Amino acid sequence: MIRDMEITTGAYDKPLVTKGIYEDSMSTLLIKWKQLHDGDKQESLYEIKLDKQTGIAVVRRSGEYKSELIFDTAKRTEGTVHTPYGAIKTDIKTEYINLPSVLCPKFEISYEMGADDIKNVFSVKFL
Repeated sequence: MIRDMEITTGAYDKPLVTKGIYEDSMSTLLIKWKQLHDGDKQESLYEIKLDKQTGIAVVRRSGEYKSELIFDTAKRTEGTVHTPYGAIKTDIKTEYINLPSVLCPKFEISYEMGADDIKNVFSVKFL
C-alpha cells in the first residue's frame, strides 16, 4: 500500500515528507521509500524490514551510498556503510523499536552508534 509518510532523524534538521510503500503482515513490517540527499547525483532507495517474531529490524540503503544496519534490542549489532571511499563498519546498540499502533502512529528506532555512541531516534510517521 502506498502511504504518505514523514521521516525524522537526528541526522537532518527537518523531516522528509514523501510517499512510500507500507506493508504490515502477521510476521513482517516493510517500509520503502526513495530519497535524494544533498550532494547526491541519484536517489537512494531505503527499505526497513522488521521481523515481528525476532524483533530484529534491518535497514538497507541502495544507490550512490549503500548500507545495511541491523537493529536488535537483545544485543549489540553491526552495520556497514559503503561509500565511494570504502566500507565503514560500525557497532549499534538498539534501545527500543516501536511499531505503529493506535497509541503511536509511527515506526521508531532509538539507538546509539559508533565508537562515540552517538544517540539518534529515527522515525517514520504515517500521514
